[in-house]
Amino acid sequence: MNDSHLPLHFSVAKTATLDTLEAVLAIARRGGLHLAALELDSSAADDVIFLDLRAQEPDLLDLFMTRLRNVIEIIDILPFQEKVARMHVA
Repeated sequence: MNDSHLPLHFSVAKTATLDTLEAVLAIARRGGLHLAALELDSSAADDVIFLDLRAQEPDLLDLFMTRLRNVIEIIDILPFQEKVARMHVA
């Protein structure tokens, strides 16, 4: 299987981390994506969540990014290549 992958990170307020993460993972699951890696960094003022998602079709990743931009609590969304090298990938 030759999956496409999407490494990214986004920030959320510490008071909304779990609710936001639950919403993001639900969007990924409903969109047919697979979670390859997840990391949470709580050292800054806002929590930063690092994800690596995989899909069999690249269009599914584009659709996920469009839907992700509608999640209110997310402060920023950025692709992130460097962090994925450190993360455990299942």
